[in-house]
Amino acid sequence: MEIEKNKAVRRVLRHLLALEDKVKGVAFPGMKRVRQIDAYSCGPAVISALFSFLGVQVSQRKIITSLRAQKKIKSLGLNISDLARATGAAGKGAFVFWKKSGAKISDLQTIINKYKFPVGVEWQGVFYEDEDEDNGHYGIVTEVDKSAGYLRMADSYSKFVGVDRRFRIKDFEKRWWDQNEVSVSGTSKKKTVTDHKMMFVITPKGVIWPRKLGMVKA
Repeated sequence: MEIEKNKAVRRVLRHLLALEDKVKGVAFPGMKRVRQIDAYSCGPAVISALFSFLGVQVSQRKIITSLRAQKKIKSLGLNISDLARATGAAGKGAFVFWKKSGAKISDLQTIINKYKFPVGVEWQGVFYEDEDEDNGHYGIVTEVDKSAGYLRMADSYSKFVGVDRRFRIKDFEKRWWDQNEVSVSGTSKKKTVTDHKMMFVITPKGVIWPRKLGMVKA
């Protein structure tokens, strides 16, 4: 699937992907495809889904409450630091949030194919008719096929959840960035930070393979 603007064609392509999954099996079947509870909650939905892969059930509302972010999420969403803090709270110290900026497609492929973990990414989502001035979004990459030039992504947005989306790698790479407003330490000021090619995983404590890929604990 390329970025397809025709709604009817998109419905057909989604149906074909669903049939493909029935034949060959869904990637990471133990991971719940979580529907975000509102337009702002892609971050909590992704954390909830990644925890479900690890056998831990945590609700999006619990994640938001643990951060005291009920107001913030509606105006700014959650940044990577927020997701890391939410992981610590939800995992009760038993899990680690790893991140890497400036990641490569080969990093995603290695994590999925070698280490068998789904990978969170921060990107400019493709919302078609629902697009607005801020398309910042989180998703979970579940398959990477560099030879074919495509990847699959679990998307928590209500119109896409349930069947992992398929994008050309070159289209995804152009959108693999986001901007966030963060506090300046020691002041009441804010600044805008751009995340380039940010990826993240959640692992049980004691797992160290992310270091081999240049990932750091957040």
